[in-house]
Amino acid sequence: MRIRNTLIVLILLAVVGGYAYYASKQPAEEKNKLFQIKADDIAAITLKYPDHEIELAKEAGKWTLVKPIKADADEFAANSVARSIADCEIKKTLTEQPASLEPFGLAKPDLIVTVTTTDKRTLPGIEIGKTSPVGFSAYIKTTDKPEVMLTSSAFPPEVKKTVNELRNRELLRFDADDVQKITFERDDGSSVELDKEHEIWSIVKPKKYRADQGAVRQLLSSLSGSRIEEFVSEQPDNLAKFGLDKPHLTISLFIGKEAARQSLLFGTKQTPAEKDAVYVRRGESAPVYTVHSFVLADSDKTVNELRDKTVIAFEPSNVNMMKITAGAKSFTLERSADGKWQIIEGSSKTAADVTKVAQFLDKLRDLKGKSIVEDPMSDPKKFGIDAPTEELTLGFKDNKVPGAVKLAKVERRNQAGGATPAPIVRTDYYATSSTSSAVYELNNLEFDEVIKPAKDFRPESAATPSPGASPTARPAVSHAHSTPSPAK
Repeated sequence: MRIRNTLIVLILLAVVGGYAYYASKQPAEEKNKLFQIKADDIAAITLKYPDHEIELAKEAGKWTLVKPIKADADEFAANSVARSIADCEIKKTLTEQPASLEPFGLAKPDLIVTVTTTDKRTLPGIEIGKTSPVGFSAYIKTTDKPEVMLTSSAFPPEVKKTVNELRNRELLRFDADDVQKITFERDDGSSVELDKEHEIWSIVKPKKYRADQGAVRQLLSSLSGSRIEEFVSEQPDNLAKFGLDKPHLTISLFIGKEAARQSLLFGTKQTPAEKDAVYVRRGESAPVYTVHSFVLADSDKTVNELRDKTVIAFEPSNVNMMKITAGAKSFTLERSADGKWQIIEGSSKTAADVTKVAQFLDKLRDLKGKSIVEDPMSDPKKFGIDAPTEELTLGFKDNKVPGAVKLAKVERRNQAGGATPAPIVRTDYYATSSTSSAVYELNNLEFDEVIKPAKDFRPESAATPSPGASPTARPAVSHAHSTPSPAK
């Protein structure tokens, strides 16, 4: 019995294997396509609706709208229509010619699609009718034959496109690496200018500052990725109703060696209120569009938002001394000629961990504010800088002028006075340096990373826990009714 079963299995395997081999040698079954063309063979598309026509043409591999307006087409949308036409598959052809085309929606079709190929052939038009009640199909026919055919119900929505769906929605078209200059002009008369030299961005107006390279890159990325929400008017006769006669903000990009200018003008917000959009216009063309409000929010940058927020710029290898003071207590880190560091506390000198000191200097060099609150600082007390949590003084090998950083932690409370302190609403962290008149706001993690007691610089074997408060521990400065806002 076992031998017979084995033989049956072997015979079945041989039959299945033989059929698979035979099938693999047969030519692939051709799909019953409406036209034997590829999407790349299509050079022009006409969408004829009962009341209007849309024409698309492809030149040098790029789609453009020809009718009813001349404009760049959305490449993805146009290619999608071309692919749908080329891939249109006929599920079934009705054998009997119908007495009336009305039941199929083909007596007066909603749309007739006509294509011209790259070899100048104009193919029969595709008349699009209703969707069949069963089978996920739609009725179509060609203009040169009476037969009604069934195709996928997905075909009609794939080719029924409006002008707005086919238009290119890129707000600006540029390569961020090619931008050489950026200007901001506001309706209050103020302006900002950034220039790029040797791939480094700098603010040159209204004053000279090093720019935050990441912030500039983010600005350019936001602009290049912005999309048009709505096409409002091709030839506006009254720019004032869009707030574009005197734009709130004009951003200009100067691109390439020729400094070709592309400008974007922002007007008023669109109404009704539920449309969270802003009227815009490109400086080089007449049409009015809308963009989502976040495009304006991401683009409307102040000088302080574009500035480099590095608290103190220095080269760690150039530092030979660092004094850290917290209240009445302080200690000094000093580098010897052989590159080793030591901790000096009063008359006591102990070896410091070179790696720990190097890591701390790297963190201090990379310390950046999340915003510039004020520049210049109006009142040190408001930011706790009059009695800082910690003060660092840096001595440099090649410079007699030391650098200094002050760090303050300020607890904000609802009210002052009374026997019991009011609850803390929030805690703010600030920094200033001797190289700038600005007050930087920090996040708590960056602040904590540069608040270090002497024991944190000792080698692991020498580090001993302190029973009391650390040398750098200092109560936070408490301010009531004081909530400075970042400068705009």
